[in-house]
Amino acid sequence: MQTESDATLAAEAHAFDRQIEERVAHGHIPDLRTCRPCDWFYNNPWRRPAYVQLDFGEQFELINAAIHEHTHPADGPPKVLEVGCGPGYLSLELARAGSEVTGLDLSPKCVQIAERFAAEDPFASSRAPLHYVAGDFQQSPAMPEDWFDAVVFLGALHHFPDQSATLDRAARLLKHDGIIVAHEPVRDRVTRGNAVFVHLLRVLCSAQKGFYKDYPVPADAATREREFERLFAEMRYESDDGGNLQSVNDNEAGYAEMYPALTARFEQLSFDWRYAFFHELIGGLRFDEQLNESLAHYLREIDRELCRLEVLSATEFFFVGRHKSH
Repeated sequence: MQTESDATLAAEAHAFDRQIEERVAHGHIPDLRTCRPCDWFYNNPWRRPAYVQLDFGEQFELINAAIHEHTHPADGPPKVLEVGCGPGYLSLELARAGSEVTGLDLSPKCVQIAERFAAEDPFASSRAPLHYVAGDFQQSPAMPEDWFDAVVFLGALHHFPDQSATLDRAARLLKHDGIIVAHEPVRDRVTRGNAVFVHLLRVLCSAQKGFYKDYPVPADAATREREFERLFAEMRYESDDGGNLQSVNDNEAGYAEMYPALTARFEQLSFDWRYAFFHELIGGLRFDEQLNESLAHYLREIDRELCRLEVLSATEFFFVGRHKSH
């Protein structure tokens, strides 16, 4: 008999099965090195390779540096588990950088796509071992305990309703001196000020015919307030229509749930607030390509500075920790 939890997991897997099949059918290449322009994406960094490097490429650099700084296995390359690997672009790049990687995802289609692109990898001859597993993180038998040097969550931890059980499982899979690495969105930190600022940027870009969607100057105060509230809900993934949600569990945990659960189990080695808004904009830019790329770089740096000054609330964090019992 299927339980409610089983039904939720099945729905989660189905959502990502459907998403990756649609993306790949329209030309998406989930590979940081070989991706190509894909106009099917209307407001997503995967639309252009330059945006991919600004966003996902930088995430890879952070995660890879943390693994090589904080793990020193004596028996070969670091053994890394990526939980929620999706179509595998991070796992693939980590293997190219010298880690022995296992990519796990609930979506069988994502794993099939990841395996396909790994098999077609033009850099396969020089990368470390890489394999993928389809299954539930809590129950997959393919993962031995006390085995991994690092467990990585990139935009995946916030999908887990039970943070305690999830991170306890991660801790059991780690070696005695292993680390956890988490790079996660925290939509509970989106403020109304964040939404107002993003609305302003969209209106200004739209006024110059430089955004994918028309954002007219609000006609009056009431319209302006409605627009602010709508965008605030959209950025928090709390829209009435659930329009931004990728899956049923897409907004299960925020900073209020993830960070305490992480620090309760892992000694914090490093923590950084990341960005607030630039990923909401760069894929939607529609100026000429050179200006789009320049603006994307500039917006990322302005985002970083406004978060540093606490003018805007950062809505992503990067955490590296080691199990406290060790």
